[in-house]
Amino acid sequence: MKFYQTFPVLLLAAFLSGCTSHFYLVRHAEKVDESSDPALSAAGQARAIALKDRLLNAGIDSIFATPYQRTQLTVQPLADALGEPVSIYGTDTTYQFVQAMKRIRGKDIVIAGHSNTVPEMVLLMTGDSVQIAHDDYDNLFIVKLQWSIFGKKKRLTKTTYGAASP
Repeated sequence: MKFYQTFPVLLLAAFLSGCTSHFYLVRHAEKVDESSDPALSAAGQARAIALKDRLLNAGIDSIFATPYQRTQLTVQPLADALGEPVSIYGTDTTYQFVQAMKRIRGKDIVIAGHSNTVPEMVLLMTGDSVQIAHDDYDNLFIVKLQWSIFGKKKRLTKTTYGAASP
């Protein structure tokens, strides 16, 4: 086969090989109290720094958080270090938000949510069920969506960051 005959196939393969997105989903860090919109506790602030340290060199393109200060403060150190804004999404539109995220190709995105919304997002992205206990703050769920000529692959990696939750 001559080069000009294989070039379109090579071009398509090269294009599709770059179509991998990573979504880093975290619950907000420890909060100072149980009020409706609390700030982070000292442990939560330390966890936010640990998240920054963990993801600083991950090639993050965008950062999302809910309207609550605990989620925004969890990702703010990373946003500041990267010079990226924190975009706000609504907790009442989780399904629509995830559908929009699933259309993004070739980007690495951090999403801070809550103990009920992060498992819902993981399920909608991968079909996998995860749970986050009320006092569990150290989970980092990495969803890899990869498009190829064979279709879309989904992979969930469950890991932790920062100090272990008590």
